[in-house]
Formats: sequence, C-alpha cells, structure tokens
Amino acid sequence: MARTEQALDNKPTNGEKYGIRGHLYEVYHQMKEKRTPTGVTSTPTTEASDEEMVVTGKYIQHSTKPSKKVILWIYGGAFLGGDSKGNLGIAEKMGMLCADKEKNEDMRDVFIPDYRLIPEYHLDDAIHDMVLSYEYLVYERGIAPKDITLVGVSSGGGLVVLIMQSLSKARKQYEERNEEVPMPAGGVMMGPFVDFTEPKGTMKEHIKHDLVVNQSVYDEGIPFLEKVLGSHENRVKASPVYGDFTGLPPLCIVVSEHEVVYDQAMVLAKRAKDQGVDVTVGVWKYMCHVFPLLCPFIPEGRESFDFMLKFVKEH
Repeated sequence: MARTEQALDNKPTNGEKYGIRGHLYEVYHQMKEKRTPTGVTSTPTTEASDEEMVVTGKYIQHSTKPSKKVILWIYGGAFLGGDSKGNLGIAEKMGMLCADKEKNEDMRDVFIPDYRLIPEYHLDDAIHDMVLSYEYLVYERGIAPKDITLVGVSSGGGLVVLIMQSLSKARKQYEERNEEVPMPAGGVMMGPFVDFTEPKGTMKEHIKHDLVVNQSVYDEGIPFLEKVLGSHENRVKASPVYGDFTGLPPLCIVVSEHEVVYDQAMVLAKRAKDQGVDVTVGVWKYMCHVFPLLCPFIPEGRESFDFMLKFVKEH
C-alpha cells in the first residue's frame, strides 16, 4: 500500500481529474491514540509506531458541507491488491444514490481508507488500519457511529466483519470506561471472502466459470494467504466466518449462487443469524464474483446495487 506523503489539505483536489463529481480530499492524518485492540493471529494490542498510526485514503464530499451520515468503503483484492483511487467512481455512486428527496435524506460522503497488504504485511496490519480508520471517523471527524455504514467488497467484506468483531471484543474495555461501544449502523458485503481455511465447496468448484476469481487467480492468490496465516488453527482463528457475532449490528450480504464465495457467504449468514444478528441476504443466479460492481452494465448488477442501497437507507 502506498501511503500519501502529504498532510490533509483543507482545499479539495479536483474530483473531475479522477472521474468523479464530488469534492475529493486526500487524507493523511496522524492519530494520537488507538482505542480498540486488534489482532486475530497475534496478541491483540493498541501499541503501534507513529507510522502505523497514520490514516490515509480518499474522502469524497458531495456538497460544500460534510454530510451527517458517512459510508466507510472497504475495497477488495484478496488482501493482495486494491487501493482507494481505484474505487472512487463506484463508491461515489453509492454515496450519491443514498439521496432521497421524499425522506429528506442527503447524499452521503464516502471515506475510502488505504490499508496494508500481504505478503509484505500481515492480515493483522490490515485490520489495524481499518479499525483505526473507523476511529478516525468517530473521534477525529466527529461522525456518530450510528451514522456510519461499512461497505466491503470481497475481502473488504471480510474486513467489515473483522472490524465489528474487534469492536465487540473491546466492549468490556469501553464499559469499564463508562463509554458506549462505538458500533456502526450496519455492514454491507458484496461477495464476502470470509473463510481463510483450505478452499472447499464453491471456492474450488466455481473457479471453472467465475469470470473474476478464475483458476489463475486461485492458483496465485491462495498460496499467499496460506503463507501469511500459517497453520490451519491460525487460519480458522483469522476467518471472520468462524468468529463471534454476538452483539453485531445488522448485516447485508449480496452474493451469486454461482460465484466462488457462495458457500462461505451462506455460512456467514447462518452463523450470524443463529447468534442473534439481523441479516439481510440477496442471492442472484449465474453472476460472477462481486457482480454488483457491474451495475452500470448489467441489470443484475443494478438490481443488487439497489438492494444494498435500500439496506443502507433503512439502517
């Protein structure tokens, strides 16, 4: 992950340069404190170097004033790739379409944080960066947790759950300080990649026809995750699908019955529901991985995008 080396400028850059209409801010913010312990395969800690306490990314603001409600957009890429710049267009689209004149709802600003990627870094580093980015919205920008919705793409969907699970684990610590656990309003996941154990089921079977996660992606990507996480026990512990869902806010899952992560998405939905979480699931047939991103091109993409928008507006 390339971190921006300039301070946050109060004057936005020209969004048209990046193909968007909103005001675009380059975020580079030095956090003084990390409140929520994170770590799935190592000992959870809030201690970090100055470099690790920097939040970077892109912040899209639609009007002259910041919106009250904000979308925290988490890009995908199997923890190996992806960046904030490459997600500007589709993330802005969701923020704009949140506007509802009948309900007097405005467009929502969108924050797309950067996070460190494997194999140079560890999965714990990605979780650390994303939790810190969430805390940046809450404690530095003053956004109420109930006004923040997490939206994750593929492995970003896994990070949506991992962020919430980290916040849930910190509940006792917050209660001891007489503070509320700063849970977001909810989480939206497109084709969530949430099982990091040995590939099975649709993760092995559907690479034959999935247009996004095909055999080549599978052959190149899976070994990296195995190398970073190590043993089966570590990979189970790291997988959000096998974590604790108690007390998590509402979740929305959009998936294709014929994409690689279908099985694990259904397990995620069942486990979350069994533990008392309000879960909304939208399933489409014959679509590839993260097909909602194709909303400008195919009707199923737009249908699924509208499905997610309905959830975001209601929560």
